[in-house]
Amino acid sequence: MTSQTLGRTTRAYGVQAGVLVATVVFLALTVPDFTPSSAVFGTLDGIALIGIAGAGVAVTMIAGELDLSIGSMAALAGVVAIRAGGLGLVPAIALGTATGLVFGLGQGLLIAWLRISSLVVTVGSLIGLSGIALLLAGERPIGLAQLTTTDPLLRQWWLLTPATLTGVAVLVLLGVFLAFTRWGREIYAIGGARQEARAAGVPVTGALTLAFGISGACAGLSGALACLQGASADPRGFTTLLLGAVSACLIGGVSLYGGRGNAVNVVLGVVILGVVSAGATAAGAPTYVTGLVTGALLLLVVGMQFVMDRTVAVRRLHAARARNATAFLGGEQ
Repeated sequence: MTSQTLGRTTRAYGVQAGVLVATVVFLALTVPDFTPSSAVFGTLDGIALIGIAGAGVAVTMIAGELDLSIGSMAALAGVVAIRAGGLGLVPAIALGTATGLVFGLGQGLLIAWLRISSLVVTVGSLIGLSGIALLLAGERPIGLAQLTTTDPLLRQWWLLTPATLTGVAVLVLLGVFLAFTRWGREIYAIGGARQEARAAGVPVTGALTLAFGISGACAGLSGALACLQGASADPRGFTTLLLGAVSACLIGGVSLYGGRGNAVNVVLGVVILGVVSAGATAAGAPTYVTGLVTGALLLLVVGMQFVMDRTVAVRRLHAARARNATAFLGGEQ
């Protein structure tokens, strides 16, 4: 590994890896009931919901936008999946995911055509989709008519469940998509410098539509899986999903300004949140403690990342000035 590669890896994951190690060591020393198995379980449990939803949100953040509608999207997809439970498990999951995909694609097209902030559009979707979910559910929680439909989701191999394995597969596919496909590079391009990307001929409309389509599909999949696992759907549910997904992305190192982040960053964020949750559970702490610690870690990670990026920028500026000065003096001679 060259020094440049090592430097890029450190900038991309160093802060998050350091925070993760420090958190694990602190909990191991201060919480007697905290064990590695509890941390692993907390992490794997989070991948099934926060990991999948966070993967979709991360794509919109990399594109320089933010999807605020994923909570309502997941609730609507969950209602659709429960309503479609009579068709079988796979069709129910597919219909829930497709619901999120269709609404996500529509949001992306609208944002791209109107060239307005995604915050405006997705806040409107957040409210509108919640209303549709309430309408389809009859303004009350609904359950599956045939509970045996979801039996395959209740299987478990050690700490692994079908939902956890689905989350891992989604994160792996996201990593491959962003790193090795033309569409992934286009999403990075519009997030890093949209006007320049548009001038260079990057299809901004297509990239934005795809980014929000992925976000909607991930939200739909996470909502459908969660509701089918519990054999019921609450149209008012998933109110904290957005907070958890965005926290995982930001703590993991995905930039809110676009152009930076990948699936590994999402995984790191989910792992850190899983460890914090496991530590709070082991300590018997009130629910609000997890929120307080998550907020503190978010501020810490963002602050450390800012300092690191600032330091690198200053070093590059000094190096560029030194090269220019050397070239100038060489030209005079």
